Amino acid sequence: MRMTIVTKPIDPKGSRKRPVRRRKSVSRRGNPPVEPRTPQPGSGVDQRMAQIREANEHLVVAAVRAQTLTEEAESASHLKDEFLATVSHEIRTPLNAVLGWARMLESKQLPPERAEHAIAAIGRSASALAQMIDDILDASRILKGALRLTLRPVDLMAVAEAAVDAVRPLAADKNVRLTFDAAAGSRTVSGDADRLQQVISNLLSNAIKFTPEGGRVDVFVQSSNDRIQVSVVDTGQGIGPDFLPHVFEPFRQAEDATTKRSSGLGLGLGIARQLVELHGGTVQAASPGVGHGATFTVRLPLAAGEARESEAGARVERRTGSSPTSPAPRLPRLDGLRVLVVDDHVDGRTLTALVLTQAGANVKAVASAREALQVVEAEHPHALVSDIDLSDEDGYALIRQIRQREAEHGGFLPAVALTGYARADDRARALAAGFQVHAPKPVEPAALTAAIAALAGPSGAQRNLATKAPSERRARRAGKTSH
Repeated sequence: MRMTIVTKPIDPKGSRKRPVRRRKSVSRRGNPPVEPRTPQPGSGVDQRMAQIREANEHLVVAAVRAQTLTEEAESASHLKDEFLATVSHEIRTPLNAVLGWARMLESKQLPPERAEHAIAAIGRSASALAQMIDDILDASRILKGALRLTLRPVDLMAVAEAAVDAVRPLAADKNVRLTFDAAAGSRTVSGDADRLQQVISNLLSNAIKFTPEGGRVDVFVQSSNDRIQVSVVDTGQGIGPDFLPHVFEPFRQAEDATTKRSSGLGLGLGIARQLVELHGGTVQAASPGVGHGATFTVRLPLAAGEARESEAGARVERRTGSSPTSPAPRLPRLDGLRVLVVDDHVDGRTLTALVLTQAGANVKAVASAREALQVVEAEHPHALVSDIDLSDEDGYALIRQIRQREAEHGGFLPAVALTGYARADDRARALAAGFQVHAPKPVEPAALTAAIAALAGPSGAQRNLATKAPSERRARRAGKTSH
């Protein structure tokens, strides 16, 4: 019988080989590694990924918006640069005429007829400068919402006819035929008559400016059941389709500033649109194209209910400039009045003193607030006309010192602030400081003398007594309190 014996191998050391155990890998910090798992729907990982995607979308939107804002800022900066260049050009042009004709008059070599022409040219150039300044200030007030309208029933047909009459000399100089056609019957709107005339005058001036010699400008006034419409139609150079949507934008002009053939700042149409919209109306421009004329149409609602005053902001100074072709108004008389003029600008001081002297006033002109206080103490003038920007102390400080002296010793000196600071805020500051009238430069001589006559004349003296009484009572109360 054969037997088979099976033996297991023995390791060299003579020990039985043990089964190998697998060890789990250990990280350097002794923590077992996290095994990757497949994300389950609705887990925190999904939420985190969604948040990242949303954040990326916001970043893309913000980047696009930042790029758009940058482009808009660059465009606005470019328009501003163009506008400033235009302002510089348009101001220097009439200034050149003023300076040139003034030098020719100074030479005393002009024949009488040329001297009259020189005086008229200086007047037209000065009026053009004043109009540019008014337009810039109006644009600023509109952008800040600081425009206030006094609304009352207005006959728009009469306003349009007055605007047409005001620009007739301009049309005649250019040999442009100007016609006016109004439907029968008077229809009223609720509006500010001065501002509505400014709107129509701006449209007419624009039409005449862009209409060649021998052309025609027609004005039509028509009304319907609830609206009244003023249309200005010209046979001028027209408006291209690319520029037509931008025609009312401020600081925009269809022509390049260095090659344009017409003058102006490019603000008139923008101001007209804003004023019309403040009246609750609309203004539109239409043109078949370049070389085919243009039509500007203003539509305003007819008056309904009582007149009211809008709440659009601070009061706007009424213009004092007259048409360069209108006759000079007669100066009111200031006979027997002692007027103190304070201005550190020698030419301005001399001019103001001459205007008031020719009106009959006894004028004392000084250059500083210190001199003015000495004159007030020694001569007791009836009225004060002072600039604001003085060399030693400004006009605000001067009038405050005068009012303080009056509170202590009695009396009242009516005061006019004759200044180049023409904003509504400047007017409010002047009145708050103690002036009774704020007269922005340039001012018509008749307007200045009328203001002084109203303040210091017989009727003005009675009002001044009523104004003085409360201040004296306050001074007496203050004196009793101090004791």
